Amino acid sequence: MDTLMNDLGNMSISNGQINDALWDHWMNLINKIYVPQQMIALTRPCDEKDYENYRNLVDKYFDDIQSLLTRILPYTNLEQIMTTKSSSSIKTIGMHLILIIGEHSVKNVWNNPITITKAINLSLDICKLFNVSTLSQLFTTNSDIFDNILLMLRPKLLKDIWKTYPSAVLCYKWLIHQIEIPGLQKHLFNVLPTALIIYDDFVPENRVIALECIDQILRHSSMQREFIDNGYLNVIYDALERLTHEREVRYIIPLYGCITRILTNIELVNDTINFEWSKRDDIIATLLDNMELEQNLELRHAYMTSLPQLLTNISCAKWCERLTRILAEYCEHHTDLRTLRVTLQTAETVLTLFHIRIPAHCTILYSAFLKLHFDLMETPTFDEEIIRCLERCIHLLYKLTPTIGSSIIRDDRMRTIMKNSLHIVCPDDTKYCIWRLPVWGSYWILLWGDYKFPHNTIQYYMKKYKSKIIGCWLGPAYTIILNDYVSVKEVLSRKEFDGRLHELYPAKARAFGKKLGIFFNDGWVWQEQRRFALHNLRNFGFGRRHFQVENELIDELNILIDTIKNGPVNQREKEVINGDQVLFPTILFPISANMIWTIMSGERLDRSNHELLRKLCHSACCFQKGGDTTGGAVSITGWLSYFGNLFGFRDFINGNQGIIDFVKNYIDNMKKNDSTENLMGFLPTYWREMKNNSFDNENFSEEQLIMIAVDFMFPALSAVPSTITHYFKYMMHHPDVMKRAQDEIINVVGRERLPNWDDRKKLPFTEATIREVLRMETLTPWSVAHKCLQTTTLQDYIIPVDTIIVTNLSAMHSDKDFWGDPEVFRPERFLSDDGKNLGKDWSLPFGFGRRLCAGETFARFILFEVIATILQQFNLSMIDGQPCKLDDKIPGIIVQPKTTWIRISERL
Repeated sequence: MDTLMNDLGNMSISNGQINDALWDHWMNLINKIYVPQQMIALTRPCDEKDYENYRNLVDKYFDDIQSLLTRILPYTNLEQIMTTKSSSSIKTIGMHLILIIGEHSVKNVWNNPITITKAINLSLDICKLFNVSTLSQLFTTNSDIFDNILLMLRPKLLKDIWKTYPSAVLCYKWLIHQIEIPGLQKHLFNVLPTALIIYDDFVPENRVIALECIDQILRHSSMQREFIDNGYLNVIYDALERLTHEREVRYIIPLYGCITRILTNIELVNDTINFEWSKRDDIIATLLDNMELEQNLELRHAYMTSLPQLLTNISCAKWCERLTRILAEYCEHHTDLRTLRVTLQTAETVLTLFHIRIPAHCTILYSAFLKLHFDLMETPTFDEEIIRCLERCIHLLYKLTPTIGSSIIRDDRMRTIMKNSLHIVCPDDTKYCIWRLPVWGSYWILLWGDYKFPHNTIQYYMKKYKSKIIGCWLGPAYTIILNDYVSVKEVLSRKEFDGRLHELYPAKARAFGKKLGIFFNDGWVWQEQRRFALHNLRNFGFGRRHFQVENELIDELNILIDTIKNGPVNQREKEVINGDQVLFPTILFPISANMIWTIMSGERLDRSNHELLRKLCHSACCFQKGGDTTGGAVSITGWLSYFGNLFGFRDFINGNQGIIDFVKNYIDNMKKNDSTENLMGFLPTYWREMKNNSFDNENFSEEQLIMIAVDFMFPALSAVPSTITHYFKYMMHHPDVMKRAQDEIINVVGRERLPNWDDRKKLPFTEATIREVLRMETLTPWSVAHKCLQTTTLQDYIIPVDTIIVTNLSAMHSDKDFWGDPEVFRPERFLSDDGKNLGKDWSLPFGFGRRLCAGETFARFILFEVIATILQQFNLSMIDGQPCKLDDKIPGIIVQPKTTWIRISERL
């Protein structure tokens, strides 16, 4: 100890001077005072009783050296230091700092946290001295320095010697992992022997580190023919193969990772060598032998984790029987969730790879999987991820062996085990599926049940099968139809069901043959476009309250009131007003169209242009009428589009084109006049951003802009006027309800002003009547079909990827189990118990979740304002001799009311 103290004392650091002797002294001292991280060292720098004084002195000189570096850094000439002897000394010091730091261990008293922190700070200053960001750059950018460091380390890595320098092992690993691929290639013949020196030890910790280093070396040597021809891979393989028989948990995962990389490297360089296949067989045979007899949970987990990477779809097929037996055994004796999770993940791999051989060995897997499912479902708390993985395995197995699977699942004994807790939604399982015919599948059956409104046929099959979830075939596509609130809400809430059927012929035909717009889009493009559109549309009153939009609507309502009270001012208006008779929904077209166009373009068309707006709405209605909420025949067989308007496709395309032409004409005028700078509205905003190159993205284009505008305009042009017409038809059939709503409006609003959005909460009964009409007349009975983006589960069903999911909102809104008396028009169901306030709205006319109709707030605003204003100003009644039937509807994408003449008289 006295000698060490003298050495430290001789290193007097003062006056900010630096010389070679100082660095050499410090380098020699660091060799003497280096303290191993582990307590198995053969020597100690001092006795334990002197430790505190010794460590304080070392820490003091660490501080002094760092202080020196801090003083000299501003005056350092890097070129001069690099050419002096001291530069190599500094690098050696840095090397020893790494040895001290190791992996920043603070568990051993010989390397306490304070000293390690000081060493780290000192290493950062050395990095500054050499103008590098990390020590790894200092040691690995120069080949000579790197080789010298390896030579310095190698003697410290020999058996027993490393016990004095255990951090040298960690330092070697650190260096190997610092060089980016393929930087080690020119050092392979230096680093590999060193790795094998570490590997040739009996200390588990060092062997694990050696395996990690060998794995890194193999990464750098990938596809190097020389590495194979010189026999190095054989040497590594022989060394690793001996370890496969040892039962040490820490070895297994890195060991088999290295072996897999060796086999892969050989296969990539030369696929004609038989070495890879024969050795892979030997390794898998040994691994399976270990797995079959092993009872240790940690070893079972490690073995199962290592297995999938070794499997290939050809060379390993011979092991299929043993694999299925082991998988079944691991599933039946599941006591560790970690092992069970990797077992099921391995089962997915096996079922995917060996689909030809699985049927011969599937019975044992069915039994194990179904029993496991029962056990997990009986557990009060279970891992949801494991359940879903298990159900994916059952689905894969069922898909490979449907005949065997059906007989096993329907076996009475297996049903006892399952207790009907698991249902597999599979095309061959017809228990809840409408039978199909050629070409159109189940669509024939839907048409047979109700030709005009085929979606209504589902009600019959719900009663027949006593199920709220029905399967059917729309052409070649298997489709699941959800008819109850719980399943509909769940699907609309989960992102794995957000897919759209953008590949259908009508979806492409309406969008320039591309995947554009919002309605029929999905994935990242849909998220990106929808986010941008809604962000900007809200600024103009679409989706949130906007006083300018409210004022524009009041102006439109005043025009409507004047038109009804004082009569038409031109020939076109005479077509919708005849004395006290008004044609619905045509009379409402200008209001709805003008409001959405104001948001799109920033400008409102005056009364002289209302005929243009009526034509626009007529195009939207033709589009909706030309489609089918079920998708229709043209969606199944696109070639039917060549048969004119026999299947409504011409109306579908012409109506769509009418809106496109209207929007495109506006955009062309913008481009022609270059007048977007002062324009407000979504179209000018989008165009300005695109013109200014704000979008570094091909998804933003003129065609995309047109289709986004069309998608947002369609509901406002057709659905809003249709809903208002449905509403007044119900009011005429229930005059007592209409009278109560009118009285409420007069009591709250009076006659001096028009109702506004602030009055909505004060008019609960009026709002309840709107909600009840939206429930009873679900405009989009099947909404827009969804597609499952990944294999998943829904309630107790497994849903395969790409399955079509239909949310039958019409059936959900007429579910007796949920609504009690859905066939009765009863607005009170949406009021609180005392009838004074609005209750919870359980209906979903606009959908829910991420696919919620983006225009819901805008639509509800227009609906309330128009309905409340008309009820305030007028009485409505049927025309004598012209009964207004509630079931006079037009089928299509939305269910529209037929045009109806209604007698309107001013309220006194």
